[in-house]
Amino acid sequence: MSSKPRRTRSSEEASVPARHLRLQSTLFEEVSLLFRGELSDPLLEGVVVTTLELSPDGRHARIGFTLPPERQESGPAPVEEALDRAMGFIRSQLALGLNLKRVPHLRFVCVGVAPRLAPGGEGDES
Repeated sequence: MSSKPRRTRSSEEASVPARHLRLQSTLFEEVSLLFRGELSDPLLEGVVVTTLELSPDGRHARIGFTLPPERQESGPAPVEEALDRAMGFIRSQLALGLNLKRVPHLRFVCVGVAPRLAPGGEGDES
């Protein structure tokens, strides 16, 4: 009687090479850092990167982001335009920070609005 080994990863994850997953994770970290400190456009303040999916060939990255609650009324269009303007800077910073043959083309997708912090919560300086 033989028992099958239990899988700890989904079949989709198992088919993705470890290098690809590491690169995807590294890109996510680098893009998140840029959003937290390097982008100076006021429209991008409070925008948070939530996901990054790298295509299997590494040529495209789909980046999910959330809007800050105060931008909910204006919608994602102004932020998406600001991201289009910042895309060249973001890609050049990724090229400088990572040793890649080619930096993927970036596509930003709004995935929702960040929840509003409760008074006295994190970020409240009272």
